[in-house]
Amino acid sequence: MTTVPLSGFLPADALDEFRRFDGPLIYLAAPLGHPEPSIRQERFESVNNYCGYLIRQRVLVFSPLSLGASLDENAISNSAWYALGLQMLARCDELRILALDGWEESVGVSLETRYARQLSILVSVADPLTYEVTLLHGN
Repeated sequence: MTTVPLSGFLPADALDEFRRFDGPLIYLAAPLGHPEPSIRQERFESVNNYCGYLIRQRVLVFSPLSLGASLDENAISNSAWYALGLQMLARCDELRILALDGWEESVGVSLETRYARQLSILVSVADPLTYEVTLLHGN
């Protein structure tokens, strides 16, 4: 939790909500790339739905896929995008993978998983239908 007093900045109800967001910071990974635009759109919607679920549970979550969709496609190069994502991941307490079809073959998810393990960050997998979370074991 922050060390900056917020009582003068936020109304009482917002301050109560602020205090409820007091858990680990989760980096949400999921596959996005696919030749079919409709599948990319489904993946994007699934990620946003899961982010919404986590936020309603008062979980701190960062989703590079959700952020990236709001940017102009020419706003940042692919290499800068990977660097931004890994910098954010390094600041998180957990890497959670939304196990959409293709996640085990995803180059991006693989890169994020390897980096999280290198930094000893907890890696978990969320079922995209039930949202049940399990630890990911292995390399």
